[in-house]
Amino acid sequence: MDSETPSPSGQAGTGYEGAAVAGAVLATLFFPFIALIAALLLQGNEQDPRKKSQLRTWAWASGGWMVFGVVLVLLAVGSFSGSGPG
Repeated sequence: MDSETPSPSGQAGTGYEGAAVAGAVLATLFFPFIALIAALLLQGNEQDPRKKSQLRTWAWASGGWMVFGVVLVLLAVGSFSGSGPG
């Protein structure tokens, strides 16, 4: 398939531009739960396969960042509860 040929859905499949990606990264870092919901909602309505892939990656990154935060909290609680006076 030629690189200038549109995808089967009739769209060029360009993906999201830099500003949208930067916004997604900031949203993921500062409010990952809302970013996860937004990525999943946008992915459901997206027809462009490249954008859909980017949204799927955004959802996975947001979920992973939330899990990382939970693990850090559990480690902190575990280390503080086990370091009491002896």
